[in-house]
Amino acid sequence: MTILIKAVQRVNPKDPEGPRKWYPVQQTTKKVSTMELAEDISDETTLNPGESYMVLKKLLKVVARHLKNGNSVQLGELGSLFPSLETEGAETKEELTARNIKRVNATFLQSDELKTELQKADFVWLEKLMEENPTTPGGETTEPGEDDEQDGPVVQ
Repeated sequence: MTILIKAVQRVNPKDPEGPRKWYPVQQTTKKVSTMELAEDISDETTLNPGESYMVLKKLLKVVARHLKNGNSVQLGELGSLFPSLETEGAETKEELTARNIKRVNATFLQSDELKTELQKADFVWLEKLMEENPTTPGGETTEPGEDDEQDGPVVQ
């Protein structure tokens, strides 16, 4: 349960001529599939993976229907979803039409519980991890073993 981070140098968009600064940036390691979520849910409940998968697929359908009806959807301790619009302005009210709506999005607002849980995350510098786990002669990255020591949070 560790978030990998790497150092990235960026310019300040408010001051493009100013000095570049270094920032820690989260590195996504994997996109978890719906089936993987279903398998994880089945490990935590009495549902089998197929039932969990069907619930997740139907959740998408039901949530989308509610959002298309202009409703906000509360997802328990996760947070809530609500529809939001990307629009273009018009010179006058009379010129404003539905064509000014460029995109409809679902915006997620995390709950206080989820915010609290995310603040407990540990961080590991990607470069440090690569130094500790160099690539093998075949070019594959070695995986950290279960017996490897973890230093705990690295960001200070």
